[in-house]
Amino acid sequence: MLCSFIVELVNTNLGDFIVNKVISLYLICLLFLLFSSDISFANEAAVHAQSDISNRLSLYLPLNKILNVYPVNNSDGNKCWIVVSIDENNLTDLDLFSTVGEGIIFKNLDRLVLNYQNPTFKVFPLDNNNPSALLVWDREGSGAFLNYKIFLVKDGRLVDIAEGESLFQGSIKTFEGGYELISSDKRWFYVWDGEKFEKSLEGDSLSYPDNFAANEDSIDQNAFLVTYRVDKNEISWLSNDEVRLKVGQKMLLRRLNPLEDSTCRIIYSFGNISYKGNGLFQAEKQGTTIITLVPEGYNWSKARTLTITISAS
Repeated sequence: MLCSFIVELVNTNLGDFIVNKVISLYLICLLFLLFSSDISFANEAAVHAQSDISNRLSLYLPLNKILNVYPVNNSDGNKCWIVVSIDENNLTDLDLFSTVGEGIIFKNLDRLVLNYQNPTFKVFPLDNNNPSALLVWDREGSGAFLNYKIFLVKDGRLVDIAEGESLFQGSIKTFEGGYELISSDKRWFYVWDGEKFEKSLEGDSLSYPDNFAANEDSIDQNAFLVTYRVDKNEISWLSNDEVRLKVGQKMLLRRLNPLEDSTCRIIYSFGNISYKGNGLFQAEKQGTTIITLVPEGYNWSKARTLTITISAS
């Protein structure tokens, strides 16, 4: 009798324990679903609000085709909107708007016409005081020449705070408080100091191009190392004119003076070798290939060549 009482007591406690656990899990799942729904509804509301603003702003530019509307914070922390559109002359316009009174009516503060063929746009933050910048860029020609401008909203105007033109094989990326600029084998970082962008030569590895290995541990120890130096309008140093590799072996082409502004175009034929990034090449099959280093992109009279002969592994 005592044994049956103990068994019944244990079973009762175990049942209560299981029921309590099930209820706890149910409540956790319910809270998670409610929280997820709040996030979903908030995101959906934000999308609808942005769409509503875009539709209302389009009324102020009836002859233009609206491409996009970018909300930005000006230098005082107040919200404005930059409308990108195509006008009746097939030109790309930037129109700056702010709200009046309770925010129902918009006021056109400024307008600029861009001289870019196929521009791309991106808004990015400059600092903790909440001002935002608008980056506009495009590329032209077979040399992928980069043109870019960065605008800040200040005193009700679109102010050009940085620009560059005809950067050979150029690309640009933004990060919070600055941007990264690449031209061929060169890389620069610019950081916002509160009033203007300053070229960053501190931080070392940030200022190096892809083919400079700041960390020696990151270099493949089995790779054949070839170094070069680019000075104004010439390749002033190339450690090797000829290299012999076996199939599967790698070669690192490393620039010795990455902080100099002179650029260099690196050209090679596909097939026998492949490019792995960060200046690293790999021998793929037997044969001969040539890598050409051209200073300033087009100064062929000062170009240097590196012949690579690949044998079986």
